[in-house]
Amino acid sequence: MGTVDKHPFDEKLAQWQAWCQAPWGRLRFAVVRETLRRQAEAMGAARGGLRVLDVGGGDGRDAVALAEAGHQVTLLDPAPSWLVEARRRAEEAGVSDRLRTVEGSIDDLARGGADYDLVLCHFVLHYRPADAGDVDRLAAVVRPGGRLSVMAPNAAARVIMRLTREGPEAALAELESDAFDSATFATAGRKVSAEEVETAMSDAGLVVLGRYAARVANDFVTDDTLKDDPDYYSALERLELALCDREPFVRLGGMWQLVAERPG
Repeated sequence: MGTVDKHPFDEKLAQWQAWCQAPWGRLRFAVVRETLRRQAEAMGAARGGLRVLDVGGGDGRDAVALAEAGHQVTLLDPAPSWLVEARRRAEEAGVSDRLRTVEGSIDDLARGGADYDLVLCHFVLHYRPADAGDVDRLAAVVRPGGRLSVMAPNAAARVIMRLTREGPEAALAELESDAFDSATFATAGRKVSAEEVETAMSDAGLVVLGRYAARVANDFVTDDTLKDDPDYYSALERLELALCDREPFVRLGGMWQLVAERPG
């Protein structure tokens, strides 16, 4: 009997989970929970009821939080072991009936269905070719009146983060590089700016309604040991939530998020 090929990210689940449990990982998910709560509320579904597609949703951290909020979520991801973990997390949270997992990538959007109220594509595009037309394809599965949320690392903020932690030579190297290096996954992707994705959203017929950032404050605090103190972390999270939609702070965050609507 032949062996089943594993997706490359299958081997990185433990590293990912460690990152998510660190203060900076927890801050990322805290901000996204809040931004998506606001979107659901604006769509009149604060108490649940949205059909959600999470493209590249991995082990289900965003998806399970949305299921806990009462929404019906389909999670599309190419890594089988991550889908197993997503189902485990959903069962543990008591929301297995509101989470469906589908094995596949953004190339397999048809497997997930169409006409979604909310489509997420978080931390996927920088691993994809620039000419793949992914925003068009994501927009196509959003129903009229529905919304698309895209999130990716902020390349400009990484320059400043490396300056504060490693010095000007490292910052210059980051500035001149075309690649985004992921320590968690030990791989590289391309740099994707919010501006280029916003243009692609507009070209796809969407209207941007929200511009957010995560880790606006965290990445400027170079003493990571401070963040292990519960009181310090709590204050830092409150600050992140206060800054996540305010200019000019959204331009400083380590991660950017855009939410756009398909007019209906």
